Amino acid sequence: MSTTQAPRSIESPPPAATDRRRRTWPLAAYLAAVGVPVLVWNVWTVAAWLIAGPHEITRYRPHAHAIDWYGARVFEGLAILIAIAIAIYVYKGCRRARMVLTFDVLFCLAAATQFWGDAGVNFMAPTITISSNWVNVNATCGHMPLVVNPDCGRTPDPLLFLFLLETFVPLGCAIIFGRLVERVRARRPQTTTAQLVATVVAAGFVLALLEPLVIIPLHLWNYPGAKPSIPLGGGFRYPLFEIACFGLWFGVLASVRIFRNDRGQTIVERGLEHHSPRTRKAIAWLALYTIFQIAIWGFASMPYWVIGIDQNRWPRQPLQLVNGMCNAPGVSGTRYGPCPGSPGFRMPVSGSLPGSSP
Repeated sequence: MSTTQAPRSIESPPPAATDRRRRTWPLAAYLAAVGVPVLVWNVWTVAAWLIAGPHEITRYRPHAHAIDWYGARVFEGLAILIAIAIAIYVYKGCRRARMVLTFDVLFCLAAATQFWGDAGVNFMAPTITISSNWVNVNATCGHMPLVVNPDCGRTPDPLLFLFLLETFVPLGCAIIFGRLVERVRARRPQTTTAQLVATVVAAGFVLALLEPLVIIPLHLWNYPGAKPSIPLGGGFRYPLFEIACFGLWFGVLASVRIFRNDRGQTIVERGLEHHSPRTRKAIAWLALYTIFQIAIWGFASMPYWVIGIDQNRWPRQPLQLVNGMCNAPGVSGTRYGPCPGSPGFRMPVSGSLPGSSP
């Protein structure tokens, strides 16, 4: 007597193959894993900064109000109004969803962590000068492990403006750019996702023009030795690639919220269905955290580490912009010594500074 085996269905993969698929990490999990060591570095830096005692940098403020004082008040006021409007929008979304940790809440919480990289441009050497007429604190980068520029903490961090900008404006851009995407899709259904992402990034480039058109002309900050750059008059410069850096920051972060799959999931929410709701939220937040750190460091800071080493000689600037960071025209006797691009400039070695304490 002979026996026959029933053929195995081709629609049912072997158990081993199914197990392998289950063990495959989704992109969100990889992003979350990358974010863990960055978060440790972040927490270490901010904790050291808090223990040392944050303080406002006011020493070089002029007695009379200058153009940057008025500009700072206007931009701080706008930042407060935008933050209130976006916070109300997020609150209403929580009420509609009947939950506290909506995606928009996680998005803003991850965005809020960017402040520790505000002066990351000066990680290697003084590169950006920021007016101390802002409501400010000394930058956290002075307490960052592995920082090359020991005087990075002399940079005023306009915390009121930048913290609110970084926390709420990415979500605001995502909302506005998302409506732009909807209109493009309605008028041209054949438009691909790649083309729509490019449209969002291009919108970010347009928004980035506020820096050379308004912020730098108001003397709120400057890239005094940047090259290649566009002269804006009075010793103020705009780096040629800054529009790409700033534009990518706006566009890429907005794209994370705008583009979803057919289940309404963003890139940081996909493939997490087998986890508990709390674990999904934790992984999604860590993945968002990683994306925001890539934005603040990869787009807004690291490109300047290269030009920080090789700069044009700094022009004379208002004292509240230099803030004693290095010896520039009209400024001498600083701890750091000559500014990049000046005769005698050298990178600090092992934390030693060539200048004398002011």
